[in-house]
Amino acid sequence: MNSETKMNEASQWRVDLSRTLAGFYSSHPRVEMVCLGGSSSKGIADDFSDLDIIVYWNEMDEDWIRAEPLKSAIGLQRTDIISMAPGSFVESYHINGLKVDFGHVTMKDWEEWSTPLNAEPDQIGMIGGFLASIPFYGEELFKEWHERLSRYPDEIALEIIKKNLGFYVKGYLLHQCFDRGDMLAYSDGMNQMLKKLLTVTAALNRHFYSASEPRWIEFELGRMPLRPDQLTYSNILWMLENPGAEAEEMLYSIQAELLDMIAAQFPDLKEKVEHRKKRMAQLAVTACSSRPELPASE
Repeated sequence: MNSETKMNEASQWRVDLSRTLAGFYSSHPRVEMVCLGGSSSKGIADDFSDLDIIVYWNEMDEDWIRAEPLKSAIGLQRTDIISMAPGSFVESYHINGLKVDFGHVTMKDWEEWSTPLNAEPDQIGMIGGFLASIPFYGEELFKEWHERLSRYPDEIALEIIKKNLGFYVKGYLLHQCFDRGDMLAYSDGMNQMLKKLLTVTAALNRHFYSASEPRWIEFELGRMPLRPDQLTYSNILWMLENPGAEAEEMLYSIQAELLDMIAAQFPDLKEKVEHRKKRMAQLAVTACSSRPELPASE
């Protein structure tokens, strides 16, 4: 957890409980590291937050896992076990309404999944989750991996930005969706635009966050000092709750400022950004109430 983050009460007791439960796994001689991720590690858990504990193995003991370790240790009945990929598992327990998940992965698989770094949302999100996690066992190994993964190359940021510059032209959401009563299309388009804006902003800040799973937005935006003035959590909520012309106007104001930030930080993209601005202005949706005249043929 970021040292500047104040952990709330719901997070604190979840961290304490997770540390106790993690001890029943870290005692296995093949376990290399045990960490807590999710909202609890960020200090922002609430009454509905699960526990997401990851167990990293040198060599996985599948028989030991399938034998229900917590049932053997403290009589806690497992509610489910799922094979997520060859050689990786997620165990689930429920304790008086609290869902506790234990993910199991080998260090070899973890290395293959997390390196080399690429621009895929799943990997970006996974690394962001790891960097925000709390180690209960294998602290030195966690520190090594934290230092290794926290480097965010400019070329990855550039690739992510390029992939997320495909914005809807102004007027599409308002005139071709909202004004026609196509609210599902409007909502879907607004969400797509907001996720692109968040993804690009995270890349500008070299912040490991994937808006493909848009969780904890207020928390994540707090770690993005370089962002448009209007790109705040309260404004995002306002745009979603107040569909129409004012929401679209705010959305495109954020987009315009973000495009300027991209051009300032990546001069090589300045021409592309200016071309995108020009094309979006040319293609903006406008009303056409009468048949237009075609150019006269030569």
